[in-house]
Amino acid sequence: MQQNFTQEDVILYIYNEFDLGKRAALEMAIATDPELLKFFQEATLLAHQLDMIQDEPDNTVISILNEESRSNSMEMY
Repeated sequence: MQQNFTQEDVILYIYNEFDLGKRAALEMAIATDPELLKFFQEATLLAHQLDMIQDEPDNTVISILNEESRSNSMEMY
């Protein structure tokens, strides 16, 4: 039975969250479907680029958040 896989399936696969029982079928689909392969390659590259981002919040933002947290810690809603 031919199974149709989506881009969402590919993303789950890239982040190692795809159903283990269907991994082999998805890998075969990626290997044989040029559009799925292209999406897999582009998504893998983007995931790698996202992992390379080392963005740190400004110290002022951290100070404001810490102060806000301290001032609201005793409030009851």
